[in-house]
Amino acid sequence: MTAPAAADGTQDGTQDGTQDGTQDGTQDEAPAETQAETQAELKDFVAYCVPLTGFAAFDLYATGMARLYLDTARRQVGAARFAEFWEKWKAAVDGHGGPEKLGPTHREVARALTYLWFTGAWPRLAPDAHAELRRETANVEFVASPSAYPEGLVWRTFHGHPGGAKPPGFGTWAVKPPAMVPAAELRDDLGLPADTAYRTGLPDGVSPDAIPAHLLPGHRLSRDIPPSAVPTALAPTTPEEEPV
Repeated sequence: MTAPAAADGTQDGTQDGTQDGTQDGTQDEAPAETQAETQAELKDFVAYCVPLTGFAAFDLYATGMARLYLDTARRQVGAARFAEFWEKWKAAVDGHGGPEKLGPTHREVARALTYLWFTGAWPRLAPDAHAELRRETANVEFVASPSAYPEGLVWRTFHGHPGGAKPPGFGTWAVKPPAMVPAAELRDDLGLPADTAYRTGLPDGVSPDAIPAHLLPGHRLSRDIPPSAVPTALAPTTPEEEPV
Protein backbone atom coordinates (compact mmCIF):
# COMPACT_ATOMS: atom_id res chain seq x y z
CA MET A 1 0.00 0.00 0.00
CA THR A 2 2.98 2.31 0.59
CA ALA A 3 4.28 2.13 -2.99
CA PRO A 4 0.99 3.14 -4.68
CA ALA A 5 0.66 6.02 -2.24
CA ALA A 6 4.14 7.25 -3.15
CA ALA A 7 3.44 6.86 -6.88
CA ASP A 8 0.18 8.76 -6.60
CA GLY A 9 1.84 11.43 -4.53
CA THR A 10 4.63 11.85 -7.06
CA GLN A 11 2.22 12.07 -9.95
CA ASP A 12 -0.09 14.49 -8.16
CA GLY A 13 2.63 16.56 -6.58
CA THR A 14 5.39 16.63 -9.21
CA GLN A 15 3.79 15.92 -12.55
CA ASP A 16 0.56 17.85 -11.97
CA GLY A 17 2.40 20.59 -10.17
CA THR A 18 4.79 20.96 -13.08
CA GLN A 19 1.96 21.12 -15.55
CA ASP A 20 -0.04 23.59 -13.46
CA GLY A 21 2.86 25.72 -12.31
CA THR A 22 5.61 25.64 -14.93
CA GLN A 23 3.83 24.75 -18.13
CA ASP A 24 0.80 26.94 -17.52
CA GLY A 25 3.00 29.79 -16.35
CA THR A 26 5.14 29.56 -19.49
CA GLN A 27 2.09 29.45 -21.71
CA ASP A 28 0.69 32.54 -19.98
CA GLU A 29 3.93 34.49 -20.45
CA ALA A 30 4.47 33.48 -24.10
CA PRO A 31 1.21 34.92 -25.49
CA ALA A 32 1.72 38.16 -23.56
CA GLU A 33 5.24 38.48 -24.95
CA THR A 34 4.05 37.70 -28.48
CA GLN A 35 1.21 40.18 -28.17
CA ALA A 36 3.61 42.92 -27.10
CA GLU A 37 5.86 42.22 -30.09
CA THR A 38 2.85 42.25 -32.42
CA GLN A 39 1.67 45.58 -31.07
CA ALA A 40 5.14 47.08 -31.40
CA GLU A 41 5.40 45.80 -34.97
CA LEU A 42 2.03 47.30 -35.88
CA LYS A 43 2.92 50.62 -34.25
CA ASP A 44 6.14 50.74 -36.26
CA PHE A 45 4.26 49.92 -39.47
CA VAL A 46 1.71 52.69 -38.97
CA ALA A 47 4.33 55.24 -37.95
CA TYR A 48 6.33 54.79 -41.14
CA CYS A 49 3.22 54.60 -43.32
CA VAL A 50 2.39 58.18 -42.31
CA PRO A 51 4.96 59.72 -44.72
CA LEU A 52 3.82 57.27 -47.41
CA THR A 53 0.17 58.26 -47.24
CA GLY A 54 0.20 61.82 -45.95
CA PHE A 55 -2.36 60.86 -43.30
CA ALA A 56 -1.82 60.98 -39.55
CA ALA A 57 -1.38 57.80 -37.53
CA PHE A 58 -4.80 58.42 -36.00
CA ASP A 59 -6.42 58.20 -39.44
CA LEU A 60 -4.50 55.05 -40.35
CA TYR A 61 -5.50 53.30 -37.15
CA ALA A 62 -9.10 54.46 -37.66
CA THR A 63 -9.41 52.41 -40.85
CA GLY A 64 -8.97 49.20 -38.86
CA MET A 65 -6.92 47.86 -41.77
CA ALA A 66 -3.35 48.25 -40.50
CA ARG A 67 -2.83 44.61 -39.54
CA LEU A 68 -4.48 43.36 -42.72
CA TYR A 69 -2.35 45.65 -44.90
CA LEU A 70 0.86 44.65 -43.16
CA ASP A 71 0.06 40.96 -43.58
CA THR A 72 -1.00 41.50 -47.20
CA ALA A 73 2.19 43.35 -48.13
CA ARG A 74 4.37 40.81 -46.38
CA ARG A 75 2.60 37.93 -48.09
CA GLN A 76 2.79 39.53 -51.53
CA VAL A 77 6.43 40.61 -51.33
CA GLY A 78 7.74 37.79 -49.17
CA ALA A 79 8.67 38.07 -45.50
CA ALA A 80 12.43 38.41 -46.04
CA ARG A 81 12.16 40.84 -48.93
CA PHE A 82 9.54 42.94 -47.20
CA ALA A 83 11.77 43.18 -44.13
CA GLU A 84 14.60 44.36 -46.40
CA PHE A 85 12.34 46.97 -48.01
CA TRP A 86 11.07 48.12 -44.63
CA GLU A 87 14.57 48.73 -43.29
CA LYS A 88 15.46 50.73 -46.41
CA TRP A 89 12.29 52.78 -46.13
CA LYS A 90 12.81 53.52 -42.44
CA ALA A 91 16.38 54.59 -43.14
CA ALA A 92 15.17 56.92 -45.90
CA VAL A 93 12.54 58.53 -43.66
CA ASP A 94 14.92 58.85 -40.71
CA GLY A 95 17.37 60.55 -43.05
CA HIS A 96 14.70 63.13 -44.00
CA GLY A 97 14.25 61.53 -47.41
CA GLY A 98 11.50 59.80 -49.30
CA PRO A 99 10.92 57.28 -52.09
CA GLU A 100 13.66 58.90 -54.16
CA LYS A 101 16.15 57.28 -51.74
CA LEU A 102 14.93 53.79 -52.66
CA GLY A 103 15.94 51.55 -55.51
CA PRO A 104 13.49 50.82 -58.35
CA THR A 105 12.10 47.63 -56.83
CA HIS A 106 11.72 49.02 -53.32
CA ARG A 107 10.12 52.15 -54.80
CA GLU A 108 7.60 49.91 -56.53
CA VAL A 109 6.80 48.18 -53.24
CA ALA A 110 6.32 51.60 -51.61
CA ARG A 111 3.95 52.55 -54.43
CA ALA A 112 1.99 49.33 -53.99
CA LEU A 113 1.73 49.84 -50.23
CA THR A 114 0.49 53.41 -50.73
CA TYR A 115 -2.01 52.17 -53.31
CA LEU A 116 -3.21 49.57 -50.82
CA TRP A 117 -3.87 52.20 -48.14
CA PHE A 118 -5.75 54.48 -50.53
CA THR A 119 -7.86 51.95 -52.42
CA GLY A 120 -7.91 48.80 -50.29
CA ALA A 121 -6.46 46.83 -53.20
CA TRP A 122 -2.99 45.46 -53.85
CA PRO A 123 -1.99 46.60 -57.36
CA ARG A 124 -0.26 44.84 -60.21
CA LEU A 125 3.47 45.42 -59.82
CA ALA A 126 5.78 46.52 -62.58
CA PRO A 127 7.01 43.41 -64.43
CA ASP A 128 10.66 44.06 -63.53
CA ALA A 129 9.85 44.37 -59.83
CA HIS A 130 7.64 41.29 -59.95
CA ALA A 131 10.50 39.30 -61.49
CA GLU A 132 13.16 40.61 -59.11
CA LEU A 133 11.02 39.82 -56.07
CA ARG A 134 10.62 36.25 -57.38
CA ARG A 135 6.96 36.29 -56.42
CA GLU A 136 5.15 32.98 -56.59
CA THR A 137 1.71 34.59 -56.74
CA ALA A 138 -0.02 35.91 -59.84
CA ASN A 139 0.82 39.53 -60.62
CA VAL A 140 -2.76 40.81 -60.63
CA GLU A 141 -4.64 43.46 -58.69
CA PHE A 142 -7.02 42.25 -55.99
CA VAL A 143 -9.01 43.75 -53.12
CA ALA A 144 -7.46 42.80 -49.79
CA SER A 145 -10.80 42.43 -48.04
CA PRO A 146 -14.46 43.41 -48.62
CA SER A 147 -14.12 45.87 -45.74
CA ALA A 148 -10.96 47.40 -47.22
CA TYR A 149 -12.82 49.09 -50.09
CA PRO A 150 -14.96 51.43 -47.94
CA GLU A 151 -11.98 52.15 -45.67
CA GLY A 152 -9.76 53.38 -48.51
CA LEU A 153 -8.09 56.70 -47.75
CA VAL A 154 -9.04 58.00 -51.18
CA TRP A 155 -12.57 58.75 -49.96
CA ARG A 156 -11.25 60.92 -47.16
CA THR A 157 -9.18 63.08 -49.46
CA PHE A 158 -12.31 64.78 -50.78
CA HIS A 159 -14.70 64.16 -47.86
CA GLY A 160 -16.59 61.66 -49.95
CA HIS A 161 -17.94 58.19 -49.33
CA PRO A 162 -17.60 54.94 -51.28
CA GLY A 163 -20.44 54.11 -53.60
CA GLY A 164 -22.64 51.41 -52.16
CA ALA A 165 -21.10 51.61 -48.69
CA LYS A 166 -20.97 53.94 -45.67
CA PRO A 167 -23.71 56.34 -46.82
CA PRO A 168 -23.31 59.80 -45.31
CA GLY A 169 -26.93 60.13 -44.23
CA PHE A 170 -30.05 61.80 -45.57
CA GLY A 171 -29.61 65.43 -46.55
CA THR A 172 -25.86 65.56 -46.08
CA TRP A 173 -25.35 66.33 -49.77
CA ALA A 174 -26.76 69.80 -49.06
CA VAL A 175 -24.12 70.52 -46.42
CA LYS A 176 -20.92 72.18 -47.58
CA PRO A 177 -17.82 70.06 -46.84
CA PRO A 178 -15.44 71.48 -44.24
CA ALA A 179 -12.68 73.73 -45.48
CA MET A 180 -9.11 72.49 -45.67
CA VAL A 181 -7.13 73.30 -42.55
CA PRO A 182 -4.43 75.93 -43.26
CA ALA A 183 -0.81 74.84 -42.88
CA ALA A 184 -0.25 77.40 -40.11
CA GLU A 185 -3.11 75.96 -38.07
CA LEU A 186 -1.76 72.44 -38.55
CA ARG A 187 1.66 73.55 -37.32
CA ASP A 188 0.09 75.12 -34.23
CA ASP A 189 -1.98 72.03 -33.46
CA LEU A 190 1.08 69.80 -33.81
CA GLY A 191 3.32 72.17 -31.89
CA LEU A 192 5.75 72.55 -34.80
CA PRO A 193 7.89 75.62 -35.35
CA ALA A 194 6.96 77.97 -38.18
CA ASP A 195 10.11 77.14 -40.14
CA THR A 196 9.50 73.38 -40.18
CA ALA A 197 10.97 71.94 -43.37
CA TYR A 198 9.30 69.38 -45.58
CA ARG A 199 11.73 67.05 -47.28
CA THR A 200 9.94 63.92 -48.43
CA GLY A 201 10.18 63.76 -52.21
CA LEU A 202 12.29 66.93 -52.42
CA PRO A 203 16.06 67.36 -52.61
CA ASP A 204 15.99 70.29 -50.16
CA GLY A 205 13.81 71.30 -47.27
CA VAL A 206 10.99 73.78 -47.88
CA SER A 207 8.28 75.34 -45.75
CA PRO A 208 4.90 73.60 -45.73
CA ASP A 209 3.41 76.50 -47.72
CA ALA A 210 5.87 75.83 -50.54
CA ILE A 211 5.12 72.12 -50.93
CA PRO A 212 4.38 71.35 -54.60
CA ALA A 213 0.76 70.44 -55.28
CA HIS A 214 1.65 67.01 -56.67
CA LEU A 215 3.18 66.02 -53.33
CA LEU A 216 0.15 66.97 -51.28
CA PRO A 217 -2.44 64.33 -50.34
CA GLY A 218 -5.89 64.84 -51.71
CA HIS A 219 -7.57 65.69 -54.97
CA ARG A 220 -5.41 67.36 -57.63
CA LEU A 221 -7.02 70.28 -59.43
CA SER A 222 -4.73 69.66 -62.40
CA ARG A 223 -6.68 66.48 -63.07
CA ASP A 224 -9.95 68.36 -63.48
CA ILE A 225 -10.39 68.24 -67.25
CA PRO A 226 -13.81 69.17 -68.65
CA PRO A 227 -15.30 66.59 -71.02
CA SER A 228 -15.26 69.11 -73.86
CA ALA A 229 -11.47 69.34 -73.61
CA VAL A 230 -10.90 65.61 -74.01
CA PRO A 231 -9.91 64.87 -77.64
CA THR A 232 -12.15 62.42 -79.44
CA ALA A 233 -10.74 59.11 -80.64
CA LEU A 234 -9.93 58.62 -84.29
CA ALA A 235 -12.39 56.65 -86.36
CA PRO A 236 -11.38 52.99 -86.81
CA THR A 237 -9.47 52.31 -90.00
CA THR A 238 -9.36 49.33 -92.32
CA PRO A 239 -6.04 47.68 -93.26
CA GLU A 240 -6.23 49.45 -96.63
CA GLU A 241 -6.63 52.89 -95.09
CA GLU A 242 -4.00 54.99 -93.47
CA PRO A 243 -4.98 57.21 -90.53
CA VAL A 244 -4.94 60.92 -91.33
